[in-house]
Amino acid sequence: MYLSYVRAILIGIGMCAAGATLAETHAPPALTVQTVEAGELFPLVPGESTFEVVDGDGEGRQVMLELSAADGEGRWEVRFGDYNILHLSKLRDGSVLLTGLEVLTQGQTVLYEPPVVLLPNRIVPDRTWSASGRATVVNRETQEVEHTGEYQHRVMPITRERYTTPAGDYEGFLVPLEQTIELEAQAEIRLWLDLGFFPGKGLVKRSMKFVVDKPMWFGSTTRRTAELVR
Repeated sequence: MYLSYVRAILIGIGMCAAGATLAETHAPPALTVQTVEAGELFPLVPGESTFEVVDGDGEGRQVMLELSAADGEGRWEVRFGDYNILHLSKLRDGSVLLTGLEVLTQGQTVLYEPPVVLLPNRIVPDRTWSASGRATVVNRETQEVEHTGEYQHRVMPITRERYTTPAGDYEGFLVPLEQTIELEAQAEIRLWLDLGFFPGKGLVKRSMKFVVDKPMWFGSTTRRTAELVR
């Protein structure tokens, strides 16, 4: 059950806050890029795109990514095939948040309190951004709580990158994310996620690695890279 919960969260976040604890810290100067607005990297407008897994689990599979408006101001849904639905919220300042995740394959919904800050409104190269809170997993049918845990989320400085994908070549930005989720029973999940964005188009490539550590049990490591096809 732990492993299905872990996979659901990380696959969902990989593809695709009011009251949030968003901390700003300074990192050593780096040869990166100018300040970039979240809306430039990930424009929230209705649309569809196709991704192909080019390396790792599910290699060769193509999956439809659908972005649509949801009920409520600034609310959006991102559906990744038959895997999951991400619930996003865009604040007035432009920040993009993850408020919940429906796991279609497991019949579970993951709720974040406060919401996970996927992208701050303004991403500054010489700083890192972090947020923390609780993750609650509920049964989609009964709404009963199945798991709870603490999350730590960090957005690292971005850099310029050139991406070669089946859909074409893009001069975009790399946004590295790190996330740790500590579940009950001392289970811990660690995620490293590299998101490749092209300004005005959105996500064009992503690479993900996550590790599950649980005392007295075998751990697991999963890697997956997907690129935009069309």
